[in-house]
Amino acid sequence: MASIVKRGNSYSVVYMTTVRGQRKQKWETYHSREEAERRKQTLDMYYQAKRRKEDHQIETVTQLIEKYVALYGVSKWSASTFQSNSGLIRNYIFPLFGNIRLKELSPLMAAELYRDLLQQPRYEDPYHKNCGQTVSLSVLRDIHKLLHSAFEQAVLWETVDRNPFHRVPFPKMRVKQRAFLRPEQIQHLLSHCDDTWLKLAIHLAFAGTLRKGELLALAWQDVDWENSFIQVSKTLKRVSREALQVLGHQDILYEFPPSAQAKKTVLVLKQPKTMSSHRKVFLPETVMSLLREYCNLQGKQRAVGSATCPDLIFQYKDGRPLQETTLSKYFKSALQRAGLPQVDFHSLRHSSITYKLILSSGDIKAVQGDSGHAQAEMVTELYAHILDGARKLNAQKFETAFYCNLNTEGRCAQQ
Repeated sequence: MASIVKRGNSYSVVYMTTVRGQRKQKWETYHSREEAERRKQTLDMYYQAKRRKEDHQIETVTQLIEKYVALYGVSKWSASTFQSNSGLIRNYIFPLFGNIRLKELSPLMAAELYRDLLQQPRYEDPYHKNCGQTVSLSVLRDIHKLLHSAFEQAVLWETVDRNPFHRVPFPKMRVKQRAFLRPEQIQHLLSHCDDTWLKLAIHLAFAGTLRKGELLALAWQDVDWENSFIQVSKTLKRVSREALQVLGHQDILYEFPPSAQAKKTVLVLKQPKTMSSHRKVFLPETVMSLLREYCNLQGKQRAVGSATCPDLIFQYKDGRPLQETTLSKYFKSALQRAGLPQVDFHSLRHSSITYKLILSSGDIKAVQGDSGHAQAEMVTELYAHILDGARKLNAQKFETAFYCNLNTEGRCAQQ
């Protein structure tokens, strides 16, 4: 800030300035107090504006990501997305990219950093066994999406002129064919299930094309007994307390009482990530009958005094929800008893989509309605091999319906 010093009959405005990289004190002399005051006011306004600009200046990747999370992530991300993105930022982006100045980051530098990242050990956490594994292409893809989005915002904020991640050569990912059970294997598995609830869970996941979180979030009020369908409108997730503190309770429908074991996370019912996940799924009558039987059974066993909890289909006697870890554990045991491949529970969803595509002769829109995929292209990319079979069947039907009835005059003459 500038100051005014009276020297005889004149007034000097004194302030600090930079000359050739060195800080120096400068004196400006005026004949009246009014002139000096006007000059001081002009200098004060200039330095205040400069200080505000410096306070908002973003120079490094760390500063950009912090601003991006505060202004974009908090308003756009769900609690589970915030949790996963925070892990990527903390474990990979800050250590590798954080200190790089924005004006120095180029597509070439980003490509070299990606190459180095693929050779680094994958971060280990208590929930995933990654011992000895390097960073996978799927993790790199998620890091790339996050950085690309952050720099897109930086372009809009006019912090940078271009997005260096637009043209980064990204390693091609091969879509792996996920292992899943055939219908006859699922029938064999059901014959080796000792638990009534597990049988019902397998039936619902396979017939309803449900994700694990959607299955475990189903409540009795979601069942339309008269029209034989279930309404999928929520998902059961375990999210970090940090995410809830930062984001508030947006998209959270219900928060379950915390357990003594889980100090950093909490179990919640939340809105699905996309609107397409809100859907009505019609069920076979056999599955509806199993639901009715289980409803009667659970109604007799449910503990008194649990009315404050959501009336979930899959819950313990005290009203606590069944969790994904328990579901996976019992499913693996059933697979082992049946002598079947050790696929994960989510594979039932893939079995369901495959079976429905075959039954419907490749009706993608109908299957998409049950699966809740946001775009039909997601179905075609993952299940192209099934659609090829449907296309072959169409060619055979074309032959039967048209060419078998075509007389010899309508056919091309053989050369």
